[in-house]
Amino acid sequence: MEELKMLTREEVAEFLHVHVNTVSMLREVGIIDGIKTGKNYMFPQKVIRAFQDDYIGLDVSNKNKAIISKQTVEKRKQDSINKMKYHNAVVGVV
Repeated sequence: MEELKMLTREEVAEFLHVHVNTVSMLREVGIIDGIKTGKNYMFPQKVIRAFQDDYIGLDVSNKNKAIISKQTVEKRKQDSINKMKYHNAVVGVV
């Protein structure tokens, strides 16, 4: 049940050691997804874990860098999918 725990913007900021405005910017750019509950957003723990895994080594310190990092992550994911499709085609897996 702990996996279902949702984090507030303030909790995410504290956990990531960033300002709360940075958390809002990451949500606005589409790097972390939140669930709007009334006036505020809540963030599933698995979203924060995925952010940590996907963005390791990338710079998301401001909006422009975050957008570039998001494009990098999306390209990495697409490249990974393309490699799997190629591999499956070569070995004859449908």
